[in-house]
Amino acid sequence: MKNSTNIIAFITAFALHLIIGGVLLMNIDFSLPRDKPEAASIIDATIINQDMLDSMAKHSEQQKQAQQKIIDQQRELQAQQEAEKQRQQALLQKQKDDKLKAEKEEAVRKQQEQQRIENEKLAAAKEAEEKKQAEQAAIAAAEKKKADEAAKAEKAKADKLAAEKAAKAKADKLAAEKAAKAKADKLAAEKAAKEKADKLAAEKAAKEKADKLAAEKAAKEKADKLAAEKAAKAKAEKLAAEKAAKEKAERIAKQKAAAEKERLRQEELDRQMEAEFSDDFSSARSAKQTSEIARYQALIRSKISRNWKVDKSMSGQTCTLAIKLASNGLVLSAVMSKGDQKLCDSARRATLQAKTLPIPKDPEISGQFRDFDITLEPDL
Repeated sequence: MKNSTNIIAFITAFALHLIIGGVLLMNIDFSLPRDKPEAASIIDATIINQDMLDSMAKHSEQQKQAQQKIIDQQRELQAQQEAEKQRQQALLQKQKDDKLKAEKEEAVRKQQEQQRIENEKLAAAKEAEEKKQAEQAAIAAAEKKKADEAAKAEKAKADKLAAEKAAKAKADKLAAEKAAKAKADKLAAEKAAKEKADKLAAEKAAKEKADKLAAEKAAKEKADKLAAEKAAKAKAEKLAAEKAAKEKAERIAKQKAAAEKERLRQEELDRQMEAEFSDDFSSARSAKQTSEIARYQALIRSKISRNWKVDKSMSGQTCTLAIKLASNGLVLSAVMSKGDQKLCDSARRATLQAKTLPIPKDPEISGQFRDFDITLEPDL
């Protein structure tokens, strides 16, 4: 804008100079100078000079007027140029002011925009930090809950193992006591049987001796007593046979009675053991709310363990058996489900040797023990 203003001023000044130069050229006399008049013509020369003077004066006046006009035009042009210059300067100043104002407004806008962006960044950072803290708190809470649950589960497992171990130890003790008593009873029965057999043998020997003496005596009494002695001997032999048969029947009856007594004693031991387990598990239930199912599982494991033959090579191994029972607890089948083959074979044999397993009287629970899986682990 400034360059275009300077060009206009230059063109205007150049045109003004051309006009002034043209006027000056128009007033210049380009005619050849006249020959100097002769002296005889003084009067005419004087008149001519006066005319020339008048003409020159007029011409001079015209030049003055032209010059004044030019001066006036120059002044007017200068005034116009000055006004144009001032207008241009005012326009430039206004443009500068507008530009400065726009720059200030743009600066304020940029500052406000920058402040808005900073505020949004701060808000976003705060929100992200709060979210991060919330997530960390949630993760920490979840980890704590997981750790608490793991610790609780581990404690429950340890308590269960301790209870099972104590129950098995008690069952083993009862089984050992039962076996010792059974052995003692068997020895006592064998001793009584031997004493009775010895007594019978002594009585038989004494009788045979008496018979022999009687026969010898009868032989000595000769023929008159032969028939009587023969009849007496036949009667005595009959009585002896009857007595022997009676004694044999009594012995068989006693053996049956002893066997029945032993069976009843075994049932009583089983009942006592079951009652003791019931007491133990009732106490455990008050502390750990042990279920009826867990109690009978422990009873079943305990009874299987009585006949279970294991060695150190089976330590740390487990076996799961699929067992089917009749309604009275009779073992119908025991099949390996999973685990070590050798361990499962021995556990299966022990289960079949048990013949019957404890089963709940509650029909709602006993149904679960008709066909079930149980995991066994040797206690070495």
